[in-house]
Amino acid sequence: MNRDRIYGDENLRQQDALLRSKTQEMPDRLGNLVPHTTFQAVWGKHHQFLMQNGVRSKRKKRWGIAACGLVMAIIVAGTAFYTSPEVRAALAKFPFMKMLLKDGEFKEHYGLSQIEKQDLGVKLNRSVTDQNIRFTVDEIFYDGIQIVLNYDVEYLNAKEKINEKDASVYYNLAIIGAEPDMMSTHKFTILNDHSFIGSTLIDAYQYLDGYQLQMNISQIGQVKGDWSVTIPLSVSKTDPHTKTFFPNKVFEMDGKKRTVERITMTPVTTQIVIRSEDKKEGSDLSFNIRDNLQTLFYSNGGLAGNGKYINNFAPPSSINPYPEYIEIAVNKKMRMNHLVQHEETAALTNKFPIILKGAHGGTVLITKVEYSEDGTMLYYEASDAENQYPMIVLMDSKEHVNISEPVRIAKDRFAFKMKYPKLDIRSSLKAKVFINEYEPGYKPEPPVWVKIPLDWSKP
Repeated sequence: MNRDRIYGDENLRQQDALLRSKTQEMPDRLGNLVPHTTFQAVWGKHHQFLMQNGVRSKRKKRWGIAACGLVMAIIVAGTAFYTSPEVRAALAKFPFMKMLLKDGEFKEHYGLSQIEKQDLGVKLNRSVTDQNIRFTVDEIFYDGIQIVLNYDVEYLNAKEKINEKDASVYYNLAIIGAEPDMMSTHKFTILNDHSFIGSTLIDAYQYLDGYQLQMNISQIGQVKGDWSVTIPLSVSKTDPHTKTFFPNKVFEMDGKKRTVERITMTPVTTQIVIRSEDKKEGSDLSFNIRDNLQTLFYSNGGLAGNGKYINNFAPPSSINPYPEYIEIAVNKKMRMNHLVQHEETAALTNKFPIILKGAHGGTVLITKVEYSEDGTMLYYEASDAENQYPMIVLMDSKEHVNISEPVRIAKDRFAFKMKYPKLDIRSSLKAKVFINEYEPGYKPEPPVWVKIPLDWSKP
């Protein structure tokens, strides 16, 4: 999964001023807040090191790849709808986000399932037809941070079945009247012989409520044409469920002062904005956050430069949707060559707990496994916060990585569950854990922790 860089710039202080004014105008909406719920993963790095040291997986690194031009999509097998009227009727209630999340390429830490669960998308049904191909934007989601476009494509006069070459879109994106930094990724799913759907996810590092997104499409599949559409951006559906804090908390590291200026929590995303007194500071630091239960928020990428850092994370966990405070871990960026990976394999039996080795002397206990046609649910308990996101692969005749991120299920201990594909229970089942530890003799500098109290009672 790639996130492609779209060129631009933004005025962060103007953005914060606008957000601050909106926050001051809001009535107290706490009673209306809805509790948030929180391609295979790249298994070369351990989640706990990603969190503790700001080490990004290969998947995240590819988000920053520059893309001035056109983008192509990933294809997966889908389900079936037939005639064009039936496609239109089915798409009115089509679970785009469920399809997007089903194979684990886009995991739940993106918070995307909340779009459908809380009905946060705006239905559009905006179509453009050219070269006997109809492109329709069915729905748009925008929360002030992330944009999600759901759309479908129909080959109206096709006599042959479409294939992977046909189920692709070439496009570029722009904001009318602004040039924000944006990063995008997407996924397409073939529906039937003549139709496919797509979802495009865009991280926009500027507040764009009231602007319009221009999607310039020059080719669909192997056919050139023009299916360009203009889509309005509005936070009207997400605003009642969004909370913005302006802590202006100052901390010091290596003789430089930085300020935590803003924290925004939407049903889908948590965003933090940090500014350095050094206007020339680049991407020297990495940031991770945890709540008052020490639950780590998954990192969803960010932007840094000119003395400012904008970082996106998952929303608060479902077990602690309104945390009393968060703590930001500020780290110097660490090189991967300081990490050494080990692995350990254990038989996956019905005798629990199954004890797996964790990092730095910790443990991970597999406490239960549930097998079904829908998939495999693994329950585990970590000995400490550092081991709460273990890297576990389940094996039958093949190796399987998790298709959903761990979900915390207890407040008083680090107990989680996460989903895997269906396993062949007739095989000899095993669990393999990968442990990343520092190379002998290497001691990283401890992070600077910045505690930010969150007062949910204020508008």
